[in-house]
Amino acid sequence: MSAPPKTDRRREAGERTRRRLLEATRSLLAARGEDAITLREITEAADANVAAVSYHFGSLGALCRAAIEEAFGTLVDEHNERLRALGDDAGLDEIAAALAAPFVAAIADGGCAELAFLRIMARVAMNTPPELEDWMTATFARADAELVPRLRRAVPGVGDDELRFRAECAAGVMHVLATGGTRGAVEGKSAAELERLLVPVISGALAGGASPPR
Repeated sequence: MSAPPKTDRRREAGERTRRRLLEATRSLLAARGEDAITLREITEAADANVAAVSYHFGSLGALCRAAIEEAFGTLVDEHNERLRALGDDAGLDEIAAALAAPFVAAIADGGCAELAFLRIMARVAMNTPPELEDWMTATFARADAELVPRLRRAVPGVGDDELRFRAECAAGVMHVLATGGTRGAVEGKSAAELERLLVPVISGALAGGASPPR
């Protein structure tokens, strides 16, 4: 069996370097935010060089934006997949469980990639760079396109604007978890325990004060 062409091996090596750069940037962004990391820190963590950053991304800023977009996109895709798996008659508890799942997994596992995604999402949601505003708007619209129709069926008679408001309130709860604001209350708990704590809170926010429909 002949060896892969050199061009294929170079392409594969380049993709591995690109992935290492994104992963290192994601970890540093989650820990400290974009303004507190340097190109040298990223390249050292990724076992790469400045030339690789220039080749794959063009600049430090572009690399950070790529890592942020990947983090947001991954979370939105996961939420949307979980929502699509629900039946048309899904109640608020089921919807809340789908929304909470990445947070439950990240906190229960401790330090996993999903937790880095969540912390980046929380940081950027609070202070969106101007160059990402249009992209963020489109990404949130993609999430709403899956969530709002399910909320309409689960809580009929409530307008879309109010449903989005309730969803944003629920997201605020998860934002606090993502940034470690309630670490003392959730430290060491299993995924099942975290789901028992979190799902009723999110479901209640989505219900808007009424008894959550089941």
